[in-house]
Amino acid sequence: MSVSVFSPSAFSLEPSSPCATGVPSAAGPRLTQEQSHYRARLHSLATGAGIKVAVIDTGVSPHEQLATVHPGADFIAPEEPEPWLDCDMHGTVVSGIIAGHDIGIAPHAELYSIRQTSTHYRHFAPAPPAEGGDSAGGALAAMSGNLDTLAAAIMDAVAAQARVINISVVSCLPADHAERLDTTGLDSALLAAEEAGAVVVAASGNASSGGCAHGDTVYPAHGHTVLAVGATQDAHTLAEYSIRSGEVALSADGHLPLVLNPAGGWATAKRDNGQDMEFHGTSFAAPVVAATVALLAQRYPEESPAQLRARIYQAARPSHGFIDPLAALTQVPAEYTVPAREKVLTHAAATPTPVPARMGLMVLTALGLLTMSLAWLGWRRAARS
Repeated sequence: MSVSVFSPSAFSLEPSSPCATGVPSAAGPRLTQEQSHYRARLHSLATGAGIKVAVIDTGVSPHEQLATVHPGADFIAPEEPEPWLDCDMHGTVVSGIIAGHDIGIAPHAELYSIRQTSTHYRHFAPAPPAEGGDSAGGALAAMSGNLDTLAAAIMDAVAAQARVINISVVSCLPADHAERLDTTGLDSALLAAEEAGAVVVAASGNASSGGCAHGDTVYPAHGHTVLAVGATQDAHTLAEYSIRSGEVALSADGHLPLVLNPAGGWATAKRDNGQDMEFHGTSFAAPVVAATVALLAQRYPEESPAQLRARIYQAARPSHGFIDPLAALTQVPAEYTVPAREKVLTHAAATPTPVPARMGLMVLTALGLLTMSLAWLGWRRAARS
């Protein structure tokens, strides 16, 4: 999901469209025996217990699949905050991947909902008063959410002592425009998260969604302390829409046939012709990695964000950096340093080596054979005469 790069000013909030709803599904997820065995192995090592994961998104609706959702800041309706209202479905779907009871990677993690953006709200900008003091009207601005509110949301997560911050909402700019953009506020917030011990995980962006294209600079995935996550098409292929972002390529499965419905239960997506379709995107790959970091944070509570990132990078598969949570949790960090060995030089002993002795023996033997041959030839000649 994309958000605006620039900040509106002097805006008041007005709703613009009804909230999104999924297509209710009577049946929940049906895990195969292999999937159940995988989850049992994974959660025998860690479940995310005691780890707070901040979800900076469209809000997180309370759901029977989500054990704990703490209310955070609301930058959509700050006057009447509703961080538990997810009008877009997006934040609730993301949270189900992180901490859903049946499908979540870290089912015992605590969620902290920060509502930072929405496509179902617009800000109304009043125009300057006309002569005589009467208002000249106004205009609807772009969707809620911008880099300023994103920075403020990160700071709210830091204040709440979140150990992991998942950001599946992004802003994109062409690289030449990005060079001229002042990101001081966002960069300062990312630094504050690092110093507070929080790992920031962000979607790398979808080239198929509005406002983003391959080659764009993606915020906050641009940050060198951010784990930027793309989406895979299958086990071996990066999805065509997935923008490569960040210093190191990382990716995860970003396709979901069934998701949490903010209204309760489960939901699927439908095409206009009524056929089922999957939820897909880097938005849903990022929480896979965020939840994996939550498991690592529980397993290694004393490690810094840099150390936890190093574990993720070392577990990433070659090429597109695919992250398997179980592989990351059972990864044994490689030791690339070899202890220095003391070198001692000594003079060789002044004794003849066996090689010259053998050579001498061979020369003597050859001379002996030659002497015998000459003597035999001399005897033959004497006999003939």
